[in-house]
Amino acid sequence: MLEKDRLFNALLAALYALTVPALAALGEQRFDAYFSLFTLEYAVLYALLRPRRKGRELLLPALLAVFAYFAVLRVLEVLGS
Repeated sequence: MLEKDRLFNALLAALYALTVPALAALGEQRFDAYFSLFTLEYAVLYALLRPRRKGRELLLPALLAVFAYFAVLRVLEVLGS
């Protein structure tokens, strides 16, 4: 594994490990808030470090699709109230 890939994995794990307690300390209980931050962290690290993949990058588009779904639900919730 390349050094860049190891750095990506280590930073992603560290960010996730910081995100969960931070959101829990703020009293956040919604899954979509956690998922949105995880997606943002993954996307930013992926854009900055460009880790090598054996095939096509399928995880990022899937994460962004689920993020968009949660965002649409949140917008509809705000418009409905």
